[in-house]
Amino acid sequence: MVDHALQLFANMTEKGVLANIITYSSLIHGLCSFGREIEAAKMLIDMEEQGVSPSVATFNILVNSFCKQGSVKDAELAVQAMVRRGLNPDVITYNALIDGYCLRGEIGDAEKVLDGMVKRDIVPNIITYNSLINGYCKKKQIDKARHLFQDIQDKGFIPDVVTYSSMLQGLYDSGNPAAARELFNEMQAKGQTPTVLTYGILFHGMCKNSQTTDALALFHSLGSNELMKDIVLYNILIDGSNKCGKPNLALDLFDELLLKGLKPTVRTYTVMISVYCQGGLFGKANDLLRKMEDNGYLPDSVMYNVIVQELLKKSKCQEAENFLEEMINRGFMPDSTTFTMVLHLIPNVGKESRMRTIIQKLTTVERKDGRILNLTSRLVP
Repeated sequence: MVDHALQLFANMTEKGVLANIITYSSLIHGLCSFGREIEAAKMLIDMEEQGVSPSVATFNILVNSFCKQGSVKDAELAVQAMVRRGLNPDVITYNALIDGYCLRGEIGDAEKVLDGMVKRDIVPNIITYNSLINGYCKKKQIDKARHLFQDIQDKGFIPDVVTYSSMLQGLYDSGNPAAARELFNEMQAKGQTPTVLTYGILFHGMCKNSQTTDALALFHSLGSNELMKDIVLYNILIDGSNKCGKPNLALDLFDELLLKGLKPTVRTYTVMISVYCQGGLFGKANDLLRKMEDNGYLPDSVMYNVIVQELLKKSKCQEAENFLEEMINRGFMPDSTTFTMVLHLIPNVGKESRMRTIIQKLTTVERKDGRILNLTSRLVP
């Protein structure tokens, strides 16, 4: 799409049609949307050479894109270039930098940017504070997040669904499920409507804290809400039920989503295959795997590792060999856990066994983990 736009732009300039700031800004936005920031920066230089002066909004497109890509230093350089041209960064510029530093976990630098914008009389908005609260939560600095959460309300800001979702995640990650649930109730009382992301955080946190039954009750209380048809929430609840030792609930949820006509994702299939394998229902796991393929989804490395590991745990070496071979033939490699389990079998397999042949095949495949490769090579003659 963006290449087509660039070609149209080239044709336009060849015919002597002058582009304006809107045209250039649109192209820069398009390039940035596809991660082509370097080309976008060159486009900005080109527009200047053509006598079109970029605006703060034009620079902000580039600054924001660099920050989203984690290249905050490049974003800072873009801001410096903006200032050299007599343009003053605005709240959008500073918000991008703060969010960029927070995404990198560099909270100290984000705080410095906030101080800088305040000194320049640029008033932070809820987006500014949302980035900082999210940054604090991701760094497990929940006390700072809670303090800022209260402070912005004292200043007259109204927390939005993004603010609450970040705080919920932070409270669950810090081991405070009671406070998280209390905050969720407060959020609803103040008229903020939870999103899929919010409910996902809530359900994951509840399941992790052995509150699966409560999570399911809350989920089903949504009634005709469209969120009841969201496969992401089903995936979280199915996985949570299984990890809490309630595979029957996971099976019920899977049947429920199928009855609703929802289409399982690879994540759904992976979790359900794990449920079947852990329950020793390997025939059903295999049937579901093949059904998944019939529905146009290909198994991935995670799925194969789940199956092989569960088969090995149940001492079903023959079946494990079949899946291990299929896995390798499809270009996937065992993860470190599967590798370790396979290596433990070496002393017990004969020189002519298929498992030994499979293990030897693994040593011929280039591995990123050289330590495992060397270990395998030494163990298999």
